[in-house]
Amino acid sequence: MTNLTSPEFLLPDVESVTSLPHWLLMPFITISFIESILGIVGNTLVIIVISCIGKSNAPHTPYNCFIVNLALSDLVLCLFTMPLNTYRTLNTYMTFPPAFCKLADSFPAINVCVSSLTIVAISIHRYLVVCYPHKKLIGTFLTFIIMIGIWLLAIAAASPLFIYSRSSKVYDEVVVETMTKIACINSIDKLCEENHYRTYGRLHVCHESWPKHGDWRLVYTIFIFFLQFILPISIICITYYQIMVKLQERFRFRFLIRRHNIVSLRHEVSRQRRNNVLLLLIVSSYAISWLPFNISYTVFTYANRYHIEAGNDQTPHEKKVNELSKYLPLRFLLCMISAIANPFLYGYFNETFKDGLEKIFSLCCRHMNRRINEMRYNQSNIPTSKVTLKKLQNVDFGTK
Repeated sequence: MTNLTSPEFLLPDVESVTSLPHWLLMPFITISFIESILGIVGNTLVIIVISCIGKSNAPHTPYNCFIVNLALSDLVLCLFTMPLNTYRTLNTYMTFPPAFCKLADSFPAINVCVSSLTIVAISIHRYLVVCYPHKKLIGTFLTFIIMIGIWLLAIAAASPLFIYSRSSKVYDEVVVETMTKIACINSIDKLCEENHYRTYGRLHVCHESWPKHGDWRLVYTIFIFFLQFILPISIICITYYQIMVKLQERFRFRFLIRRHNIVSLRHEVSRQRRNNVLLLLIVSSYAISWLPFNISYTVFTYANRYHIEAGNDQTPHEKKVNELSKYLPLRFLLCMISAIANPFLYGYFNETFKDGLEKIFSLCCRHMNRRINEMRYNQSNIPTSKVTLKKLQNVDFGTK
Protein backbone atom coordinates (compact mmCIF):
# COMPACT_ATOMS: atom_id res chain seq x y z
CA MET A 1 0.00 0.00 0.00
CA THR A 2 1.47 3.38 -0.97
CA ASN A 3 2.26 5.73 1.90
CA LEU A 4 0.65 9.11 1.16
CA THR A 5 3.32 10.86 3.25
CA SER A 6 6.02 9.72 0.86
CA PRO A 7 6.64 11.14 -2.63
CA GLU A 8 6.17 7.74 -4.25
CA PHE A 9 2.41 8.22 -4.50
CA LEU A 10 3.06 11.03 -7.00
CA LEU A 11 5.05 8.81 -9.30
CA PRO A 12 3.28 7.97 -12.56
CA ASP A 13 2.93 4.43 -13.78
CA VAL A 14 6.39 3.22 -14.77
CA GLU A 15 5.26 -0.11 -16.20
CA SER A 16 6.56 0.72 -19.66
CA VAL A 17 6.77 -1.58 -22.66
CA THR A 18 10.49 -2.11 -22.06
CA SER A 19 10.16 -3.25 -18.43
CA LEU A 20 10.75 -6.95 -17.87
CA PRO A 21 8.60 -8.92 -15.43
CA HIS A 22 10.24 -9.07 -12.01
CA TRP A 23 10.83 -12.82 -12.12
CA LEU A 24 13.01 -12.36 -15.22
CA LEU A 25 15.17 -9.52 -13.91
CA MET A 26 17.83 -11.58 -12.12
CA PRO A 27 18.24 -14.17 -14.93
CA PHE A 28 18.42 -11.30 -17.43
CA ILE A 29 21.11 -9.48 -15.42
CA THR A 30 23.10 -12.68 -14.82
CA ILE A 31 23.07 -13.81 -18.45
CA SER A 32 23.87 -10.27 -19.63
CA PHE A 33 26.87 -10.13 -17.30
CA ILE A 34 28.18 -13.54 -18.39
CA GLU A 35 27.75 -12.74 -22.08
CA SER A 36 29.45 -9.37 -21.68
CA ILE A 37 32.46 -10.91 -19.92
CA LEU A 38 32.82 -13.65 -22.55
CA GLY A 39 32.53 -11.12 -25.37
CA ILE A 40 35.02 -8.72 -23.78
CA VAL A 41 37.60 -11.47 -23.21
CA GLY A 42 37.19 -13.05 -26.65
CA ASN A 43 37.27 -9.84 -28.70
CA THR A 44 40.08 -8.30 -26.64
CA LEU A 45 42.11 -11.44 -27.25
CA VAL A 46 41.48 -11.19 -31.01
CA ILE A 47 42.56 -7.54 -31.12
CA ILE A 48 45.72 -8.13 -29.07
CA VAL A 49 46.74 -11.32 -30.84
CA ILE A 50 46.26 -10.04 -34.40
CA SER A 51 47.57 -6.51 -33.79
CA CYS A 52 50.51 -7.17 -31.49
CA ILE A 53 51.49 -10.83 -31.27
CA GLY A 54 50.87 -12.18 -34.77
CA LYS A 55 53.28 -12.13 -37.66
CA SER A 56 54.95 -8.76 -38.21
CA ASN A 57 53.49 -8.13 -41.68
CA ALA A 58 50.13 -9.82 -41.06
CA PRO A 59 48.07 -7.16 -39.21
CA HIS A 60 47.84 -4.99 -42.34
CA THR A 61 46.31 -7.66 -44.58
CA PRO A 62 42.69 -6.91 -45.59
CA TYR A 63 41.26 -9.91 -43.78
CA ASN A 64 43.05 -9.08 -40.52
CA CYS A 65 41.96 -5.44 -40.73
CA PHE A 66 38.33 -6.52 -41.12
CA ILE A 67 38.67 -8.98 -38.24
CA VAL A 68 40.10 -6.30 -35.93
CA ASN A 69 37.34 -3.88 -36.98
CA LEU A 70 34.69 -6.52 -36.23
CA ALA A 71 36.31 -7.39 -32.89
CA LEU A 72 36.48 -3.70 -31.97
CA SER A 73 32.80 -3.21 -32.78
CA ASP A 74 31.81 -6.35 -30.85
CA LEU A 75 34.00 -5.25 -27.94
CA VAL A 76 32.13 -1.93 -27.77
CA LEU A 77 28.86 -3.88 -27.98
CA CYS A 78 29.85 -5.97 -24.94
CA LEU A 79 31.58 -3.19 -23.01
CA PHE A 80 29.10 -0.33 -23.44
CA THR A 81 25.99 -1.15 -25.47
CA MET A 82 24.86 -4.24 -23.53
CA PRO A 83 25.38 -2.69 -20.05
CA LEU A 84 23.61 0.43 -21.32
CA ASN A 85 20.59 -1.56 -22.49
CA THR A 86 20.57 -3.49 -19.22
CA TYR A 87 20.51 -0.21 -17.30
CA ARG A 88 17.66 1.14 -19.43
CA THR A 89 15.74 -2.09 -18.90
CA LEU A 90 16.02 -1.75 -15.13
CA ASN A 91 15.43 2.01 -14.95
CA THR A 92 12.56 3.80 -16.64
CA TYR A 93 13.64 7.14 -15.20
CA MET A 94 17.09 8.51 -16.04
CA THR A 95 19.25 10.85 -13.98
CA PHE A 96 21.95 11.31 -16.61
CA PRO A 97 22.24 14.54 -18.63
CA PRO A 98 19.68 14.90 -21.47
CA ALA A 99 22.40 14.29 -24.08
CA PHE A 100 22.59 10.75 -22.73
CA CYS A 101 19.29 9.92 -24.45
CA LYS A 102 20.61 10.82 -27.89
CA LEU A 103 23.76 8.73 -27.38
CA ALA A 104 21.83 5.86 -25.80
CA ASP A 105 19.53 5.61 -28.83
CA SER A 106 21.99 6.24 -31.66
CA PHE A 107 25.20 4.60 -30.44
CA PRO A 108 23.84 1.02 -30.32
CA ALA A 109 22.52 1.46 -33.88
CA ILE A 110 25.97 2.57 -35.06
CA ASN A 111 27.53 -0.37 -33.28
CA VAL A 112 25.13 -2.92 -34.79
CA CYS A 113 25.47 -1.56 -38.34
CA VAL A 114 29.28 -1.57 -38.15
CA SER A 115 29.32 -5.22 -37.06
CA SER A 116 26.85 -6.28 -39.76
CA LEU A 117 28.57 -4.41 -42.59
CA THR A 118 31.99 -5.65 -41.49
CA ILE A 119 30.74 -9.24 -41.60
CA VAL A 120 29.54 -8.53 -45.15
CA ALA A 121 32.98 -7.16 -46.06
CA ILE A 122 34.62 -10.28 -44.63
CA SER A 123 32.35 -12.58 -46.64
CA ILE A 124 33.04 -10.67 -49.88
CA HIS A 125 36.78 -10.69 -49.22
CA ARG A 126 36.76 -14.44 -48.58
CA TYR A 127 34.79 -14.97 -51.77
CA LEU A 128 37.35 -13.00 -53.81
CA VAL A 129 40.28 -14.83 -52.19
CA VAL A 130 38.80 -18.29 -52.77
CA CYS A 131 37.35 -17.75 -56.24
CA TYR A 132 40.14 -15.51 -57.57
CA PRO A 133 43.23 -16.69 -55.68
CA HIS A 134 45.74 -15.26 -58.17
CA LYS A 135 44.31 -11.73 -58.17
CA LYS A 136 44.76 -9.19 -55.41
CA LEU A 137 41.50 -7.30 -55.79
CA ILE A 138 41.49 -5.65 -52.35
CA GLY A 139 44.68 -3.94 -51.21
CA THR A 140 45.59 -2.21 -47.96
CA PHE A 141 44.48 1.25 -49.10
CA LEU A 142 41.12 0.00 -50.37
CA THR A 143 40.65 -1.90 -47.11
CA PHE A 144 40.94 1.26 -45.03
CA ILE A 145 38.61 3.09 -47.43
CA ILE A 146 36.05 0.31 -46.99
CA MET A 147 36.32 0.44 -43.19
CA ILE A 148 35.94 4.23 -43.14
CA GLY A 149 32.94 3.86 -45.46
CA ILE A 150 31.40 1.29 -43.10
CA TRP A 151 31.66 3.64 -40.13
CA LEU A 152 30.33 6.62 -42.09
CA LEU A 153 27.39 4.61 -43.44
CA ALA A 154 26.60 3.32 -39.94
CA ILE A 155 26.70 6.86 -38.51
CA ALA A 156 24.45 8.12 -41.32
CA ALA A 157 22.00 5.25 -40.76
CA ALA A 158 21.80 5.98 -37.02
CA SER A 159 21.57 9.77 -37.39
CA PRO A 160 17.71 9.87 -37.40
CA LEU A 161 17.74 8.29 -33.94
CA PHE A 162 20.14 10.99 -32.76
CA ILE A 163 18.00 13.73 -34.31
CA TYR A 164 14.58 12.56 -33.09
CA SER A 165 15.62 11.30 -29.66
CA ARG A 166 14.23 13.46 -26.87
CA SER A 167 14.56 13.82 -23.12
CA SER A 168 11.44 14.88 -21.21
CA LYS A 169 11.31 15.82 -17.56
CA VAL A 170 9.11 13.58 -15.45
CA TYR A 171 7.84 16.41 -13.21
CA ASP A 172 7.28 20.13 -13.57
CA GLU A 173 8.54 22.61 -10.98
CA VAL A 174 5.35 22.56 -8.89
CA VAL A 175 5.37 18.77 -8.52
CA VAL A 176 9.10 18.75 -7.73
CA GLU A 177 8.59 21.29 -4.94
CA THR A 178 5.64 19.32 -3.55
CA MET A 179 7.56 16.04 -3.58
CA THR A 180 10.55 17.70 -1.94
CA LYS A 181 8.44 19.09 0.91
CA ILE A 182 6.74 15.72 1.46
CA ALA A 183 10.07 13.87 1.48
CA CYS A 184 11.64 16.25 4.01
CA ILE A 185 8.60 16.92 6.19
CA ASN A 186 10.07 15.03 9.16
CA SER A 187 13.72 15.76 8.45
CA ILE A 188 15.88 18.22 10.38
CA ASP A 189 18.70 18.05 7.85
CA LYS A 190 19.13 21.42 6.15
CA LEU A 191 20.39 19.77 2.96
CA CYS A 192 17.40 17.43 2.67
CA GLU A 193 15.28 19.74 0.53
CA GLU A 194 18.22 20.74 -1.64
CA ASN A 195 19.21 17.11 -2.32
CA HIS A 196 15.68 15.91 -3.04
CA TYR A 197 14.89 18.92 -5.21
CA ARG A 198 17.99 18.24 -7.30
CA THR A 199 17.19 14.51 -7.54
CA TYR A 200 13.54 14.90 -8.56
CA GLY A 201 14.36 17.76 -10.91
CA ARG A 202 16.88 15.64 -12.82
CA LEU A 203 14.52 12.73 -13.47
CA HIS A 204 13.68 12.42 -17.13
CA VAL A 205 12.46 9.85 -19.64
CA CYS A 206 14.10 9.06 -22.97
CA HIS A 207 11.78 8.74 -25.95
CA GLU A 208 11.65 9.32 -29.69
CA SER A 209 9.67 12.19 -31.17
CA TRP A 210 9.19 11.67 -34.92
CA PRO A 211 7.28 14.00 -37.27
CA LYS A 212 3.55 13.44 -36.90
CA HIS A 213 2.84 13.64 -40.62
CA GLY A 214 3.84 10.50 -42.50
CA ASP A 215 5.04 7.11 -41.33
CA TRP A 216 8.68 8.10 -40.94
CA ARG A 217 9.23 5.91 -37.88
CA LEU A 218 7.97 2.81 -39.66
CA VAL A 219 9.85 3.67 -42.86
CA TYR A 220 13.07 4.08 -40.89
CA THR A 221 12.50 0.78 -39.08
CA ILE A 222 12.04 -1.08 -42.37
CA PHE A 223 15.14 0.62 -43.79
CA ILE A 224 17.22 -0.52 -40.80
CA PHE A 225 15.78 -4.03 -41.15
CA PHE A 226 16.94 -4.09 -44.76
CA LEU A 227 20.36 -2.55 -44.10
CA GLN A 228 21.18 -4.48 -40.96
CA PHE A 229 19.71 -7.90 -41.77
CA ILE A 230 18.15 -8.51 -45.21
CA LEU A 231 21.08 -7.16 -47.23
CA PRO A 232 23.85 -8.69 -45.05
CA ILE A 233 22.28 -12.14 -44.75
CA SER A 234 21.62 -12.23 -48.51
CA ILE A 235 25.22 -11.33 -49.37
CA ILE A 236 26.59 -13.73 -46.76
CA CYS A 237 24.48 -16.64 -48.05
CA ILE A 238 25.39 -15.96 -51.70
CA THR A 239 29.13 -15.53 -51.12
CA TYR A 240 29.47 -18.50 -48.78
CA TYR A 241 27.46 -20.69 -51.12
CA GLN A 242 29.84 -19.77 -53.93
CA ILE A 243 32.77 -20.51 -51.62
CA MET A 244 31.36 -23.95 -50.79
CA VAL A 245 30.87 -24.70 -54.51
CA LYS A 246 34.42 -23.61 -55.31
CA LEU A 247 35.89 -25.65 -52.47
CA GLN A 248 33.87 -28.65 -53.59
CA GLU A 249 35.32 -28.33 -57.10
CA ARG A 250 38.84 -28.21 -55.70
CA PHE A 251 38.10 -31.22 -53.55
CA ARG A 252 36.99 -33.23 -56.58
CA PHE A 253 40.15 -32.23 -58.43
CA ARG A 254 42.34 -33.27 -55.52
CA PHE A 255 40.37 -36.49 -55.19
CA LEU A 256 41.29 -37.44 -58.76
CA ILE A 257 44.94 -36.67 -58.09
CA ARG A 258 45.22 -38.31 -54.67
CA ARG A 259 42.71 -41.14 -54.93
CA HIS A 260 45.47 -43.70 -54.32
CA ASN A 261 46.73 -41.82 -51.24
CA ILE A 262 44.24 -42.85 -48.54
CA VAL A 263 45.79 -40.76 -45.75
CA SER A 264 45.85 -37.57 -47.83
CA LEU A 265 42.33 -38.24 -49.09
CA ARG A 266 40.98 -38.62 -45.56
CA HIS A 267 42.64 -35.35 -44.62
CA GLU A 268 40.97 -33.59 -47.57
CA VAL A 269 37.55 -35.05 -46.70
CA SER A 270 37.92 -33.92 -43.08
CA ARG A 271 39.05 -30.46 -44.16
CA GLN A 272 36.16 -30.10 -46.62
CA ARG A 273 33.60 -31.17 -44.03
CA ARG A 274 35.09 -28.79 -41.46
CA ASN A 275 34.94 -25.84 -43.86
CA ASN A 276 31.31 -26.55 -44.77
CA VAL A 277 30.28 -26.83 -41.12
CA LEU A 278 32.09 -23.61 -40.27
CA LEU A 279 30.44 -21.66 -43.08
CA LEU A 280 27.02 -22.93 -42.00
CA LEU A 281 27.79 -21.96 -38.40
CA ILE A 282 28.64 -18.42 -39.46
CA VAL A 283 25.37 -18.00 -41.35
CA SER A 284 23.33 -19.65 -38.57
CA SER A 285 24.97 -17.57 -35.85
CA TYR A 286 24.18 -14.34 -37.66
CA ALA A 287 20.58 -15.34 -38.41
CA ILE A 288 19.86 -16.54 -34.86
CA SER A 289 21.38 -13.40 -33.35
CA TRP A 290 19.74 -10.72 -35.46
CA LEU A 291 16.52 -12.10 -37.00
CA PRO A 292 14.44 -12.02 -33.76
CA PHE A 293 15.78 -8.54 -32.98
CA ASN A 294 14.80 -7.07 -36.35
CA ILE A 295 11.43 -8.80 -36.61
CA SER A 296 10.38 -7.72 -33.11
CA TYR A 297 11.66 -4.19 -33.75
CA THR A 298 9.58 -3.91 -36.93
CA VAL A 299 6.43 -5.60 -35.59
CA PHE A 300 6.21 -3.55 -32.40
CA THR A 301 6.97 -0.32 -34.24
CA TYR A 302 4.01 -1.04 -36.53
CA ALA A 303 1.80 -2.07 -33.59
CA ASN A 304 2.68 1.11 -31.70
CA ARG A 305 1.87 3.23 -34.77
CA TYR A 306 -1.50 1.52 -35.17
CA HIS A 307 -2.31 2.04 -31.49
CA ILE A 308 -1.47 5.76 -31.69
CA GLU A 309 -3.74 6.20 -34.73
CA ALA A 310 -6.58 4.23 -33.16
CA GLY A 311 -6.57 6.19 -29.90
CA ASN A 312 -6.20 5.09 -26.30
CA ASP A 313 -8.77 2.27 -26.44
CA GLN A 314 -7.02 -1.05 -26.87
CA THR A 315 -8.48 -4.14 -28.46
CA PRO A 316 -7.71 -7.55 -26.90
CA HIS A 317 -5.17 -8.13 -29.66
CA GLU A 318 -3.41 -4.84 -28.89
CA LYS A 319 -3.36 -5.66 -25.18
CA LYS A 320 -1.70 -8.97 -25.98
CA VAL A 321 0.90 -7.23 -28.14
CA ASN A 322 1.52 -4.72 -25.36
CA GLU A 323 1.95 -7.55 -22.87
CA LEU A 324 4.41 -9.35 -25.13
CA SER A 325 6.38 -6.15 -25.62
CA LYS A 326 7.54 -6.38 -22.01
CA TYR A 327 9.82 -9.23 -23.08
CA LEU A 328 11.55 -7.17 -25.78
CA PRO A 329 14.78 -6.70 -23.77
CA LEU A 330 15.38 -10.45 -24.03
CA ARG A 331 16.23 -9.97 -27.71
CA PHE A 332 19.52 -8.34 -26.67
CA LEU A 333 20.62 -11.65 -25.15
CA LEU A 334 20.32 -13.24 -28.59
CA CYS A 335 22.22 -10.36 -30.21
CA MET A 336 25.15 -11.03 -27.91
CA ILE A 337 25.52 -14.54 -29.34
CA SER A 338 27.02 -13.01 -32.46
CA ALA A 339 29.52 -10.92 -30.49
CA ILE A 340 30.60 -13.98 -28.49
CA ALA A 341 30.77 -16.37 -31.44
CA ASN A 342 32.57 -14.08 -33.90
CA PRO A 343 36.03 -14.30 -32.26
CA PHE A 344 35.92 -18.09 -32.47
CA LEU A 345 34.30 -18.42 -35.90
CA TYR A 346 36.42 -15.83 -37.69
CA GLY A 347 39.54 -16.49 -35.66
CA TYR A 348 39.41 -20.06 -36.86
CA PHE A 349 39.92 -18.87 -40.45
CA ASN A 350 42.81 -16.60 -39.47
CA GLU A 351 46.35 -17.95 -39.61
CA THR A 352 47.67 -14.88 -37.79
CA PHE A 353 45.26 -15.53 -34.93
CA LYS A 354 46.34 -19.16 -34.71
CA ASP A 355 50.00 -18.15 -34.84
CA GLY A 356 49.49 -15.58 -32.09
CA LEU A 357 47.62 -18.04 -29.87
CA GLU A 358 50.42 -20.57 -30.29
CA LYS A 359 52.90 -17.92 -29.19
CA ILE A 360 50.81 -17.05 -26.14
CA PHE A 361 50.39 -20.70 -25.13
CA SER A 362 54.07 -21.44 -25.69
CA LEU A 363 55.06 -18.45 -23.55
CA CYS A 364 52.61 -19.48 -20.82
CA CYS A 365 53.79 -23.10 -20.90
CA ARG A 366 57.41 -21.98 -20.89
CA HIS A 367 56.75 -19.75 -17.88
CA MET A 368 54.90 -22.54 -16.06
CA ASN A 369 57.70 -25.02 -16.76
CA ARG A 370 60.26 -22.53 -15.47
CA ARG A 371 58.27 -22.03 -12.27
CA ILE A 372 57.86 -25.78 -11.79
CA ASN A 373 61.59 -26.36 -12.30
CA GLU A 374 62.41 -23.58 -9.83
CA MET A 375 60.10 -25.13 -7.23
CA ARG A 376 61.66 -28.54 -7.76
CA TYR A 377 65.13 -27.05 -7.51
CA ASN A 378 64.27 -25.23 -4.28
CA GLN A 379 62.76 -28.39 -2.78
CA SER A 380 65.79 -30.49 -3.72
CA ASN A 381 68.24 -27.98 -2.21
CA ILE A 382 67.01 -27.76 1.38
CA PRO A 383 69.48 -25.85 3.62
CA THR A 384 71.90 -28.07 5.58
CA SER A 385 70.88 -26.56 8.90
CA LYS A 386 67.28 -27.70 8.40
CA VAL A 387 68.41 -31.22 7.48
CA THR A 388 70.66 -31.38 10.54
CA LEU A 389 67.83 -30.16 12.77
CA LYS A 390 65.52 -32.85 11.41
CA LYS A 391 68.18 -35.52 12.07
CA LEU A 392 68.70 -34.27 15.63
CA GLN A 393 64.98 -34.37 16.28
CA ASN A 394 64.93 -38.04 15.28
CA VAL A 395 67.83 -39.02 17.61
CA ASP A 396 66.90 -41.02 20.73
CA PHE A 397 68.85 -39.57 23.72
CA GLY A 398 67.48 -42.11 26.22
CA THR A 399 69.90 -44.18 28.42
CA LYS A 400 70.46 -47.84 27.85
